[in-house]
Amino acid sequence: MKLFVTDYDNTLYINDEELGETIKELKRIREKDIKVVISTGRSIRSIKDEVIKHNIPFDYLSCADGSLIYDSNYNLIKEHQMDKDIIKEIPNLVKNITYEEIQYSYATGYENYLDLTKNISSVNLVVFENCFTKELNNKWENLQKKFPNYNYLKYKHFYSITKSYLYYLCIKNKDVSKSKGIEFLANYLKINKDDIYVI
Repeated sequence: MKLFVTDYDNTLYINDEELGETIKELKRIREKDIKVVISTGRSIRSIKDEVIKHNIPFDYLSCADGSLIYDSNYNLIKEHQMDKDIIKEIPNLVKNITYEEIQYSYATGYENYLDLTKNISSVNLVVFENCFTKELNNKWENLQKKFPNYNYLKYKHFYSITKSYLYYLCIKNKDVSKSKGIEFLANYLKINKDDIYVI
């Protein structure tokens, strides 16, 4: 094994008590000259806060599901950019729609504002289940037809604070995924797939 890749939430991190033993194991892995990658849907800002808070050792961070990849000094080494044409459609997508937030993925982290002067690697729309209307669903499907060369993900997540479900509508480039992020790092580091272990 030359590359060890792990998700963060509910995988690397389950609770503070168990994390201590996990960190010891990560240190032992790195002592064997095995690179450690944390692959997460979180933004760089969010996962950076976690690794600093818990002093988690790592070599690379793959963020926003592989859209953005950083080295151990938080330098950006890979960035996927969405075309501005599809991003300009987002305000129309949410027009007359009640939503919780829109997350635009910039290299510095997720933001709730649109800045077309910056590169955007993915967009996440968060909507409470009771606000996920037929109109929104139709707009979402029409967007997929208009821009077929993107990945569209729609999933529900239980939000314990309000005891209700949230819909996450995510748009990324076709060549963006956690597995594609791992492939990039394998090529970047010249590591054979047989030498990669993924959790």
